[in-house]
Amino acid sequence: MRVKVARRYQITIPEEVRDEVGISIGDAVDVRCQDGKVVVEKMGKSWESVMEETKGAWKTHPIFKEMKDSIEIVDWLRQKKRKA
Repeated sequence: MRVKVARRYQITIPEEVRDEVGISIGDAVDVRCQDGKVVVEKMGKSWESVMEETKGAWKTHPIFKEMKDSIEIVDWLRQKKRKA
């Protein structure tokens, strides 16, 4: 689908493409050059939503079950590595 580059190098993503990919106002996209082409790709879930989804995922682990989220687990692992 052809679009025109506007004055400040902006483009409008056509409605059909937005609907197919699921892009909404406020979503993050990645813009990069790949094999001489400009690629605009919708970014995955936000960090906050990933943290919410993984909350409690380690509840049966002998050590991690006491930790509130993945950030606390990563911090613990980093401290353990520094001591080694």
